[in-house]
Amino acid sequence: MTNTKVGQTKVEGTKVWKDGNGEGRPEIIKVDLLQNGKVIDTKEVSAASEWKYVFTDLASYDTEGKAYKYEVK
Repeated sequence: MTNTKVGQTKVEGTKVWKDGNGEGRPEIIKVDLLQNGKVIDTKEVSAASEWKYVFTDLASYDTEGKAYKYEVK
């Protein structure tokens, strides 16, 4: 069997703070990337990166052609 569904995707985002003034924020937070519910990567995000993160070169489908579900926590 050959997987005819190929491709890669990326997950990107920005941590949005709702505290208004920035006091009491941590210097760094860790953002976990989950693939089908399992942590597969972690990024450290800070004010220096404007609280942005990007996970690249992610497989879109498994070997059976089923789409992966990605989420961050």
